[in-house]
Amino acid sequence: MYQIVRRQAFSETTFLWEVLAPDVARSAEPGHFVMLRLHEGSERIPLTVADYDRERGTVTLVVQALGKSTLEMRDHYKEGDSFADFVGPLGLPQHVAKVGHVVLVGGGLGIAPVFPQLRAFKEAGNRTTGIIGFRNKDLVFWEDTFGRYCDELIVCTDDGSHGRPGFVTAALQDVLERDKPDLVVAIGPLPMMNACVETTRPFGVKTMVSLNAIMVDGTGMCGSCRVTVDKEIKFACVDGPDFDGHLVDFKELMLRQKRFKVEEAKANTDYAHVCKVEKVLFEQGKHNYKKYKDLAPKATPMPERDAVERSRNFKEVNLGYSLADALAEAERCIQCSTATCVQGCPVSIDIPRFIRQMLVRDMDGALATINESNLFPSVCGRVCPQESQCEAQCIVGRKLESVAIGRLERFVGDNARHPKVEPIRFEHTLGKVAIVGSGPSGLAVAADLTRYGVDVTVYEALHVVGGVLQYGIPPFRLPRDIISREVEHLQQMGVKFEVNKVIGKTFTVQQLMAGMGFDAVFVGAGAGAPAFLGIPGEFAGQVYSANEFLTRVNLMGGDKFPYIDTPVTLGKSVVVIGAGNTAMDCLRVAKRLGTPTVRCVYRRSEAEAPARLEELRHAKEEGIEFFFLHGPVEILTDAEGGVRGMRVQKMVLGEPDEKGRRQPIPQDEFLELECDTVIYALGTKANPIVTKSTPGLELNKWGYIVADAATQATSVPGVFAGGDIVTGGATVILAMGAGRRAARAIGAYLASGKTHWPVTQADADAFVPPVPLSGAALQTAVLPPPGLAETLLRAKGDLAHDEEADHDYFHDAATQVQWRCGGCGKVSEGFAYPYGMCPYCGGKLEVLGDRRAELARAVDVVRKAFEIELGGQAFYRRAALESTDPELKTLFGNFAAMEQEHMETLSRRYHVDVPVPGADFKIERAALYAGIENHPEDPANLFRIAIAFEERAVTFFAGEGTQFPEGSVERGLYNELAAEEREHVALLTTEYRRWQAGKVGIL
Repeated sequence: MYQIVRRQAFSETTFLWEVLAPDVARSAEPGHFVMLRLHEGSERIPLTVADYDRERGTVTLVVQALGKSTLEMRDHYKEGDSFADFVGPLGLPQHVAKVGHVVLVGGGLGIAPVFPQLRAFKEAGNRTTGIIGFRNKDLVFWEDTFGRYCDELIVCTDDGSHGRPGFVTAALQDVLERDKPDLVVAIGPLPMMNACVETTRPFGVKTMVSLNAIMVDGTGMCGSCRVTVDKEIKFACVDGPDFDGHLVDFKELMLRQKRFKVEEAKANTDYAHVCKVEKVLFEQGKHNYKKYKDLAPKATPMPERDAVERSRNFKEVNLGYSLADALAEAERCIQCSTATCVQGCPVSIDIPRFIRQMLVRDMDGALATINESNLFPSVCGRVCPQESQCEAQCIVGRKLESVAIGRLERFVGDNARHPKVEPIRFEHTLGKVAIVGSGPSGLAVAADLTRYGVDVTVYEALHVVGGVLQYGIPPFRLPRDIISREVEHLQQMGVKFEVNKVIGKTFTVQQLMAGMGFDAVFVGAGAGAPAFLGIPGEFAGQVYSANEFLTRVNLMGGDKFPYIDTPVTLGKSVVVIGAGNTAMDCLRVAKRLGTPTVRCVYRRSEAEAPARLEELRHAKEEGIEFFFLHGPVEILTDAEGGVRGMRVQKMVLGEPDEKGRRQPIPQDEFLELECDTVIYALGTKANPIVTKSTPGLELNKWGYIVADAATQATSVPGVFAGGDIVTGGATVILAMGAGRRAARAIGAYLASGKTHWPVTQADADAFVPPVPLSGAALQTAVLPPPGLAETLLRAKGDLAHDEEADHDYFHDAATQVQWRCGGCGKVSEGFAYPYGMCPYCGGKLEVLGDRRAELARAVDVVRKAFEIELGGQAFYRRAALESTDPELKTLFGNFAAMEQEHMETLSRRYHVDVPVPGADFKIERAALYAGIENHPEDPANLFRIAIAFEERAVTFFAGEGTQFPEGSVERGLYNELAAEEREHVALLTTEYRRWQAGKVGIL
């Protein structure tokens, strides 16, 4: 890196850098140039040396901000900053000798590179005349500096605002006529140098010009800087940059200089856009900075391999966004003030912030933001069901297609520069923890605990690290090098891995904690025991569980048999039972192994299929046949006991049951499907090896470990558990969310000296990680409780053995619903989560149908709500106008937007139009309503009025609701509105406290 030790601005566009580069300064001569590159991804640009100081080891450059790179130099690099590359000195120095009278002409930026030549010719004993030209007086620089080395100095300005009016060529003509020089040196824009050459040609005076043309490497390798001199091809970077101007083909050179004009214009436009976004989002802190009409309605498509080609190999199907794709998709994020997408992320990634950093091209910053919550973006960006989590809660998705958050996360994980990973050192070790299983939950625990200063050892039963990521997900969805890279990062951080160690057999949990000195144990052993239907014929030789089939291929190389020892035999036809993501993996792997006919049998409709829509689409494109609404009743075998087919029964869907699911009803219609192999993909059951060997460990009736939802603490002191061994078969990111919560609770447990059990959520929230001696401390933000999807999975364990146990807590991905909390009355909406607990108060949720405020009383309730919301909005707008504090102006503007968003939500929910707001609102009136004296000179008083104003609304709605009967639309609406206003009170109170403390608010 090279440091800018001095920066000086001459005008709005022209500035000077003095760069610390001793090696370059030691060798620099008049006429030399350097190649400069700002950072990774920047272009290499040639800049002529304007001066050098061998003693200080500095090189001086004068730059004019014209293109993207020079604009970036002007706007984003200050004195003391450093940049990536500084190569030189390059080119041949000017031949300086005592020749008599030398005229040196500099035009605009060319004044800087002509200066060292002026000084050298003067010090060589020549008589010197300097001619320097500018467009106007405001752009003049170095006049005095030039004057010290000139016997005569002529300053020209195009508009006549300083010195001699007109171009430098007119002044040169005068000098040629009255005092013919022996040599002319002209440096500046190509048209100016060409004009000088043509001016001196009739006088026969040798004229040297400097041609720093378009270059890439600056060392003669690329040939980009070629120029025709005396009908021969020369390269400016090695043969120049100074040439006899009378021999240069300027016409050809100027044509070549235009070849990137269109691209440069695009780059400048892009840079201007980035600067505007940076100002709006970072400097002004605005949210909701775009309107829906300005957004592309659909997400940027994911590039994919051709279906026929990909079905024959295990190469990754989704190719990932290009930079242009990623930036186009990032532009669809409106940076909303209420980032509901974060609530949908089980590990609470700050999604708006990482996308905001993408918008200003800070990919490394985006990665750092993601890594605060998740060290595995390349994994999660590929395999997480974002469409039912963060993307389901995307505000844009209410009117358009949601922002493709998962694809952007993958892009950042794949393309940002991962920082060098080193072991994190602490003054004291917080404790020693063993982790059972190296799947997603175990890796997440290991990552966070290591950053808390805990000595971590992960025990894995298999011979490779990664758990289900390795054996359960095919490489065409998750390449193995991605897993290896993430695991290697953990090893570099200090995590130790022990493979081929089966906890419950090799060691027990008690042995880990007693004889082996571990202070705590986290069990993330997964739910690997397969589930079967119990139908006739399923014990035939060619009936696989999904786990066996995928492990044979993904982990043991069965696709390469007989060149690798593990066999897998499929025959000519395969049937897979189930329609979750695991089933899709089995179907698509079977196709890639060369099986001509691959079929899926599922007893519900396609709309109920728990697999991701993308996985279903990919399977269809690759030639998989689907038999929806068919249930297997028998596997048919031949005389030798081999599989010859499957008998399936047609189904229809009945009415929804008490849990909202339509149960399949068998019909008196059967079908026989010929097949050689059957694969069961019906979810998994709890693996009993760890649980049976751990006395006192409480299990539920299905064999899963009972663990606290907020801390993952179990019934055994010091033992925590999370992931599929607690929830049953779920997703990678839900397991990682449990792992992060467990790590926080384990940290609190160790920090307290293991004094009490169980650890509570309050303990975990209060935990402050130790500050490391090296490396950054892990973010200490309070982790949220489990999301609705995970809460549901805990609550419905009776479905764990059912064929949809893969991900059946999701409805059709096109469905969005509303649900109300029976405790606080809060109404939320988003992707269909039909069961679970309220994320705000823990109350029971009920799904709401379409609610039209058709009754006169209900319409009146909504209108009263609008009146209060309009009053609040008018107050906030007036407060924004009258406040003298710039931060409060922005903040109250955001509050006004919050009220507008709430009214739009009410309008959408109840199909009632938002009334037109009144023209005026007085702060004094609001203060009167709130019962607070108005003091305009006190900015804090605005907050107090606003809070009291919202509290008044809570009192009104809560009181009015009691006059209506339980279960009525009106009472439900008033309860909902009271809950919303309570949330506003809490939000305003938080903003007020942060404002008092001088901290940035969450809005």
